[in-house]
Amino acid sequence: MKPSIFFLASSLLLGLLIQPQSVVANSNGGPTSLKIGETQLVRNGFGKRNKMMLSLYECSLYLPQKSNDAAAILAADESMAVRIDITSKFVSQAKMLAALKAGFKSSAERDVPTLDADIERFSSCFSDPIKLGDVFILAYTPKSGVVVLKNNQKKGSVPGLKFKKALMGIWLGKKPIDASLKTAMLGK
Repeated sequence: MKPSIFFLASSLLLGLLIQPQSVVANSNGGPTSLKIGETQLVRNGFGKRNKMMLSLYECSLYLPQKSNDAAAILAADESMAVRIDITSKFVSQAKMLAALKAGFKSSAERDVPTLDADIERFSSCFSDPIKLGDVFILAYTPKSGVVVLKNNQKKGSVPGLKFKKALMGIWLGKKPIDASLKTAMLGK
């Protein structure tokens, strides 16, 4: 292959893999604190969910006080939140729902059948199209359960500590969706 043809083919392939308009360079992790009800939460850590060389979203964990103990965070019946900043146009409603369902299956394992109705209720909160720049906040309080906000608009809620544990387990459980993201969210 001639050098000029090789260069052209390489450039086209790279252009297909990484499209500048498909990724937003956010990398700040969102705000350093969030107020959920009457509780002020601090950003514990944040990281990026990457797949096939693309940054799909940034995920920040907010807690009443910083902790790097995933088991304690999962067990805690206290206010906490996860903020998801969509940083790629390749994140769609269908892909998000599929990833969440796979995450619940991995996180909750044996409890999935008992959580089916809650998972369906939670999934209905993602009924709108998802686009680059959308921000989701999954906020848990002992009184309200998990409340889903999309771009500061409430989309629904799911009560119960058991559901919160399964949801947070997607990122912080023994089989997280992304081990490096778990480490980053724990502030390590």
